[in-house]
This record gives sequence, C-alpha cells and structure tokens, in this order.
Amino acid sequence: MRHFFLYTSNRLEHLALVLAQVTAEPLDPMRPETILVQSAGMQRWVSMQLAREHGVWANARFPFPVAFAYDLARALLPGLPEEYPLSQERMLWRVASLLPGLADRPEFASVRRYLDGADTLKLIQLARKIAFHFDQYLIFRPRWAALWESGRTCGETHGDPGAEAWQAVLWRETAKGREQEHRAALLRRVMEALRQKPAVLPPRLSVFGISTLPPAYLDLLLALAEHVPVHMFLLSPSRQYWGDLPGQRERLREYRLLTEHGVPPQEEVENPLAGLGALGRDFHDLLAAGGVEEMPLYRDFSAPRTLLEHVQQDLLELSPVPGSLPDLDGESIQVHCCHSPMREMETLQDIILDRLQRDETLTPRDILIMAPDMDLYAPFIQTVFGAPEDPSRFLPFSMADRRPSQTQTHARLLLELLEFGLSRFEATAVLDLLEAPAIRQALQLDETDVSRIREWVDEARIRWGADPDFQSQTGGVLYPQNTWEQGLARLFLGYMTGPGGLPVRGVSPLGPLGGDDQELLGRLAAFLDQLRQMRDFLGIPAGAGEWRQRLLWMLDTFFPRDRDTVDVLCGLRQSVTALVQAMSVGAPEIIVDSRAMLHLLRERLDAAPAEGGFLSSGLTFCGLRPMRAIPFRVICLAGLSSTGFPRQDTRPGFDLMAASPRPGDRSLRDDDRYLFLESLISARDALILTYPGLSPRDNSESPPSVLVSELLDYLDSRARVSGWLPSEALVTRHRLQGFHPDYFRSGSPLFSFSEQNCRGARALCGQPVSRPFFPADAFPEVWPASCPEISLGELEDFLSHPVRCLLRTLGVRPAMPDGEIPDEEPLAVPDGLDGFGLNQDLLNFMLAGNPPESAVRERLRAGQGLPPGPAGQEAIREMYAQVSDQAARIRMEQGGEKPVFHDLALDLGTCRITARLPLLAGGAGWRMVAFRAVKLKGADMLRLWVRHLAAGAAGLSAASVHVARDDIFTAPEVSKEQAARILRDLVRLRMSGMSAPLPLFPRASLIYARRRFDAKNGDMESALNEARKDWLGGYSTRAEREDPFLRAAYRDAEPDWEAFAAVTEAVYGPLLGGDRDP
Repeated sequence: MRHFFLYTSNRLEHLALVLAQVTAEPLDPMRPETILVQSAGMQRWVSMQLAREHGVWANARFPFPVAFAYDLARALLPGLPEEYPLSQERMLWRVASLLPGLADRPEFASVRRYLDGADTLKLIQLARKIAFHFDQYLIFRPRWAALWESGRTCGETHGDPGAEAWQAVLWRETAKGREQEHRAALLRRVMEALRQKPAVLPPRLSVFGISTLPPAYLDLLLALAEHVPVHMFLLSPSRQYWGDLPGQRERLREYRLLTEHGVPPQEEVENPLAGLGALGRDFHDLLAAGGVEEMPLYRDFSAPRTLLEHVQQDLLELSPVPGSLPDLDGESIQVHCCHSPMREMETLQDIILDRLQRDETLTPRDILIMAPDMDLYAPFIQTVFGAPEDPSRFLPFSMADRRPSQTQTHARLLLELLEFGLSRFEATAVLDLLEAPAIRQALQLDETDVSRIREWVDEARIRWGADPDFQSQTGGVLYPQNTWEQGLARLFLGYMTGPGGLPVRGVSPLGPLGGDDQELLGRLAAFLDQLRQMRDFLGIPAGAGEWRQRLLWMLDTFFPRDRDTVDVLCGLRQSVTALVQAMSVGAPEIIVDSRAMLHLLRERLDAAPAEGGFLSSGLTFCGLRPMRAIPFRVICLAGLSSTGFPRQDTRPGFDLMAASPRPGDRSLRDDDRYLFLESLISARDALILTYPGLSPRDNSESPPSVLVSELLDYLDSRARVSGWLPSEALVTRHRLQGFHPDYFRSGSPLFSFSEQNCRGARALCGQPVSRPFFPADAFPEVWPASCPEISLGELEDFLSHPVRCLLRTLGVRPAMPDGEIPDEEPLAVPDGLDGFGLNQDLLNFMLAGNPPESAVRERLRAGQGLPPGPAGQEAIREMYAQVSDQAARIRMEQGGEKPVFHDLALDLGTCRITARLPLLAGGAGWRMVAFRAVKLKGADMLRLWVRHLAAGAAGLSAASVHVARDDIFTAPEVSKEQAARILRDLVRLRMSGMSAPLPLFPRASLIYARRRFDAKNGDMESALNEARKDWLGGYSTRAEREDPFLRAAYRDAEPDWEAFAAVTEAVYGPLLGGDRDP
C-alpha cells in the first residue's frame, strides 16, 4: 500500500501548519526527522515555523533531493564510497583527461576543431559543460546511460546525430569501471532494493517547498512511499486543473488559424498561469500520471480587498471575467521605472519607510527584496541602506546569495594573489595588495605605513617589473630604471648616504629616510621577495600535487593566523584540498597553468554561496532564485529589465536534451517565470516591482521585463485604478536625481524622506545663489588687529597663495586631484611637479660643484624620471642644455661669491619681522640672487620682492634678482623708508587675508598686473578681462578657479573683481610700475 500524501495550497504558511501536525507525531528519539528542501533559505524558514508551533525544534535533517538519493543508495547498497564518485567536479577532470586522447577519433571531428590550438583553460571550460550535461542526462534521461554503455544509441534525439556519437563514446570511457555507481544506475538499483522491503529507511519523509522534481526522483519517492509515509507539501497557485491551460504559443497558433479561416477570435482574458506556470503545470501532470491524489488546503478570497488579492483569486479559480473588478487603488501592486540600480534602491528605501510609517504592524522582517544579480546590486544596497544620511532612518538588513569570491576578504585576496601571478609586477598591483587588510595585518602595517610606501614608489618612479631579468622573461624591453629592484636600491642607498649624493653604479640615492623608515623598508623588501617567489612558480604550469603545495604556501605566507581568521583559513584550505583532490583523482596527469587554476578556484569558492544572510535580521535582500517562495507581507523585485530577467537559456550545440525536450525538463527561463508567479502569490500586502528603464543620458525609455509587461496587460483587461488603465496608473517614472523638486511638491505622486535632497530641491526652486565657503558673517574676528611677530617666510608663503595659507591655517584640506601611479615607463619628459623636481635637482647639482658633463648625464640617467631608450637620450640632451644655460646665468649673477646669511629683526611699529637673508658681497654692495628651475611666476617675484624689502628696511641696500629658466627679474630700488612702509602694508594685507579670503591669485593677479602696468595698454578694463579669461579657463588653458583651494573657498561664486583689482595693484604696483590712478 502506498503512503504518499500530497498537500497543496496557495499559502505556504498553511502547509507549514500541516507539516507541524505531521511532525507532532513522535518518532524514535534517536531517529532524526527528514525534510527534503531545495534551498538553505527554505530550511531556515521551515525550522522557524516548526519551532514556533512546537516550542522546541531539533534533531532534523534537511537534505536536498540529490543528496538524499545518494544517502539512501549508500544505506541500501553497501560498499558505495562516502562521496559520489561521478559528481560534476570529478567528471570534469575525467572528461578533461580523456578528450585530448579521443580527439583524433572520427566521431570527435567537431570537438577536435574546437580544441585545435586551445589552452588548458579552454579544455577545462569545455569539460565543465560536458560534465554538466552528462549529469543532466543521468537525472532527466536515465535510460541513455545504459544504452550508451551497451554500445547502442538512444534513438530519441532529433538534433545532430554526430553529437550523440561522440558523447556516447566519451560517456563509455568516463564511466568505465563505474557503470553501476552513477546516478541513473544507482536509482535503478535502489528501486530494486526497495522491492525487498529494507529496514534501513527513514521512519518518515517530508518534502516541503519544492516546486518540481525530475521524473526519476519522483518515481523514487513513490516507491519509497510503499514502505514509509511520504508527505509532500506543494505550493500551488490554483485549486483548478490547469494542465490544459493554453500558453502563449498555443494561443498565438489558434489566433492565426482562426484569422486564416475568417473566424473572429473570441475576446478572452489570458490567465497569468498560461505564461508563468509551465514548470508547475508539468510537475502537476507528473504527479497525476503517478496516480497521486492531493489534499487541497487552499485559502479562498471570499471578499478580495486589494488588486493583489483579486489577482491571487483569479489565479486560484482560473475564471477571470473581463472588466469585472471594481475601481481599485494602486497600493498593492506597484511598478517603478528608474534610471539606474542606485535609483532603484533609493526609491525602495523611500517606499519602505513610507509603508513602515503608515502601518505600525509592519516591521522590516516582513519585507523581502530580491534582485537577479546580487553582486551587481550589493554595493548600491550597502550605500543606500547601510549608511543613511539620518541615523534615525536606518533600517536593519541582511544580504544573502553573494558570491564568496566577492564578499569574503580572504577568498578575494587569494584570487587576487593568483591574478598577480599573471601580472607584470606593476607598481599599482603591488600597492593594491598592500591595501588588503589581511596583508597589512600580516606585515604589521597601518595606513600611514602604506601611504609612506606609496610615496616611495612615486618618488622612485617604480613602474613595473621585479628586475631586468623579469622584464626579459615577460617579453618586455629592458628598461631597468623603473623596476622594483632599481627603486629599492635607490631607497636603501638614500637611507645610507642621504639624498642628493652622487650616483653609485648608476643608482641615484633617494630620500630623506629617517630611522623609523628602516624597519618599514625592510618589511617592504621582504614582501617583494615573497611576491617574486610566488610570481616565479605561478608562471610554471603544474599538476595537482604541486598546485596544492603552492596554494597552501600562499595561505601560510600572506595571511595572518589568529583566532578571528582561523575558521576562514580552514575553509579556504578545505576548498583548495577538495579542488586538487578531485583533480588528482580524475586527471592525475593533467598540467594546469595559473589562468586555468584561477578560473577553477573561483568556481570552487562560488559553488555554494553562503546563505547566512537569509531571514537573519531586518530587511532581507537576496537573489531571485527558484524554489524560494517564502511568504512576506511586502515583496520587492528589483532589476526587472528586459535583458536581465527572465534569464535566457544558452545551451551548447551538443545538448541532446534541447534537441528532444520533454515535460519536466529544467529551463532557466521557465524557472524564472515560475519564480515570478510564486512571488506573486507569496506577497500578502504588496508586490513592488522596479526596473532600470530610463536612460541617464537622454531619459529615453526601455521596456521592463516581459513578465512585468504581461502582468500589466492582464491587469488592463481586468481592472481600473482610479479610473485609469493599470499600465498607466501603476507605473511610476522616477526622476534622474533624488533632489528633483517633484519629490517635495504637494499633490505629487513622487515623495522622499531625504532631508538632504529636500534642501537640494529648495535650492533648485529658489534663485540660483552661489554660496561661498566664507559667507560674510561666517566667522568672528579671531585674528588681532596687530601682529606681534611674523617670520619673513610666513609672509612669503601667504603672498604666494593667500587662500591656501588661510585654509591650511583653519585645518581645511580640500580634495586634491588624484595622483595615480602609472604602470608604464614615461614616454616624454616629465612636466609639472615631476619635471620641476628633476630640473631643480639637476640645477642644484650643477651649481654645487661645477661637475663635468658626463657626471650630470649620469645623474639624470640614474634618476629614473626620464623616458627610456632614444627618447630618454634626447631628453637628457635637452634638459642639460636648458639647465646648463640657466646655471651659467646664475653663476654670472653670483660673481663667484658665496652667500653670507644675515639674521634680521625688523620693528615696523605694529609688527616685528624676523628674517634670515642670504646676501652676496660685491664691489658695488650687497646682492641677492634667487633661482628656480621653472619659468618666471608671480610667486617667485613676490618672494624676491619681500626679501628685497626686508633687506632695504634693515639698511642693507641690495640689488636683488631672480633667475628663472626663461627670464631674469630684477627688483626695483627702494629707500629704507619706502621698504618699511610697503612691508607694513603687506603685513596688514596678511592680517586681513587670515580672516577672509584675499582676492590675490597666483596666476590671474600677475596677468592683471602686467597688463595694468603696461605703458601702452594699461587700462583697468582690459586688464580685468585678461584676468577673467585666466580665471575661467579656455580650450587649452586650465581655469585657475579649478585650483583645489580656490574651488573650496569660492565654490562657484565669482570673486569681487573690484577688490581683486585693488589688492593686486596694492601688491604688484610698487613692484612693477608704481601706483597708478584707475
């Protein structure tokens, strides 16, 4: 007598109550309760339901169907190994081992063409696909294996006969010696063993929340029910028989047939089950064919209150009537069209906050948010829900279905180390590894240490390659100047000799390095040695045993071992061991390179994503996965784009099941359609659908998933929402930005809880006002009217860039432009700060001792800042010519004299200035010579001018010049009284500029002053026009307002140009042409 009990319901919680009644009957305390499920999320939900009903729930097993079948086989058939010998993982290696030897056979012509010239990775990827389809054949076409093993063909495939020929040969070789141990053979043997009435069966078996089963596994359950009670709990959308419900294709064929014969088709409402329920329909047919009778436990909606309940009632009864629904609101089913995944999450956050505010009985645990690709949406979820602008808006949440290679830091680091084995030892790749928390902990580095190392790499101009030998091995041109070996040599030499010394064997010292840097430099060198060792062996293909040693060495070398990481490291070691064990058993002779091992290890780590975040706390974010139809009051489905969901079936040409499909075969598209249907019947209060359907570029609209469109079409035929068609009323099209004013207008359907966005919307609606960083009333007067003492250097720094000086005093550090370290050698002479550093270093070197030309060229070559090869030689010639010319002009101005330093203390009445001036003694009096290896700039002129004034105020009449690369600037003569007066004026400007930004700019002020004090074109209007052009920038000129300090102070506001003119004339007037009338 068969004891098979089928319970069906459109409410999973009703099925859980019946399961609780079934399990209430006690078993032997030593025998566990066995409940088959298809996901860890369902296991957790069932456990929680049973614990709530029983008070205590323990001693239960929740195997998946395939694992249960093999455990049952081991119990009934002694001698089977603990692990299934022909798993996909083991079959992969068996197939990869066999394919090269079989490729020369005539049946394998197509395989031979595919593998011709292929690397190991391509072979493994093909073997993976073949192993997957072999496993599918064993589950869904168990007869094929027996026919192939006996040398026959199945005769059921209608595709390429050659595809079956080579697969039959390959299967015979793959299963050789294991013909009685693969899934199909084991199912057959278990069915035979069950006829003997064995005593080792579980006392009771329950199957819960599984939407479909392969026919062979359903037959196994039916056979098992001859001996023990089997209770199957099946979520079903309808109490009616819907096996004959025509789908879209059948309806389209009928429509064409009727129109061809001139018969007008009847107006009918297509039930959603027709397009969504193919998977469940086929399984119901299998159950009916097996003679299973169901016990219906459906919940009838006697008086549906919402649009969602009306749809669920239509599904339950299969009897929709066109236009029969009353006018309903659009709260229970919503569709939101957004511009991006980020906007989808922001929209969902506002919707959830709104529902929680309006319904005090609703909690975050009652809300489920699913997306097709959790790895894509996880960063946006974390950004929006993990760090809300207002802590009071924080909603607890958890995320499930993330890939370990993306979420587990240690797993990700192990993969990054393998990827490094494929790199060129780039500077950025090494620095990225040093940013990894595990490596920083292992090397005992903090953020300051890593920043210091980054500075060293930049200063040493390390680009790629461990050393010249490494560059040669990787096929690169030998340019040792930019290798890690050369860079470390410069750092160590700089530590021993100090910076600025002569090159030693082509290595120029770099520094300065202090005593605290010694240990850090040593740890960096040791780490680079380990990376070089790893990079060397990763470049050599190896077998399973060697790969095990390599991967475990990497785990031991680069990962810290403490109580916080021991479990994670143990898990990684187990994954590595399982991978190489399957490899050694299935293909002991195969040799795998680093690229293939990276692919294999990532697959192994991602094979079973952790589901610990499912139903753990607050909101639940998870992937859109089949057989996870767990009821929630609010279910949100995000990412329902036309290309992302449902997933498309991409089957290889050799898939024999695709050529001869049968009811019950799995399909990604049908799985996703049924998942959408299960979500529709599992939502209790609301179903919220979002998709990125608007272009951020031009606001053009793209369609949602076909499932959303089908639902809206169905609703259009059944209902009206506030007098509108549902496809018009239920779809909300959102704005590109959350601070759009429409979100905060009374009566608008759009809304937001963001105070920050509300402020932005108010700003958009008001008059455009540029708010500077320093409003007029922002600060009290914190600096005194008089300055007791100031150094000349402080005054020089202020006049060079007043706004920068002010912000730094206030502790404001604006974001600076990214200084990315390139991975390639320089292809041109460096410019900017790098070029200045090279030229200034060379200029100081030439002035220090008048070295020969060969020594200067050697220093340039050792500095690592020039392009390699002929371009570098040409750069050396150009730089030597420029700097030697400037050095000659400097020597001429110095007249061979050495500077004598004069310490000054100037009392100006309201202020005391201290200074230390380098003056040269000459026949006609004191001289002051300044220089920098750049073109003449306003800052250079002002620095010289302030020193010149200090010397004059002290009675040391001096001729002062600044020798630039392109010009010589001579300060005008001033009397002692004039110098003191101008200094007092400049000090007053500094006091003013330390309480509010002083409109004196490094570039624009010099441009204005030169034009203003030009004898021919010196009118204020033309001078201001030239200054404004530089402030705003042009096609080939970077705007001075983009200076980080000026941008922070002025934002988008314009300077006060009248004040700018007055301040600039006050500073530059005495310097360039005296006072002028406006």
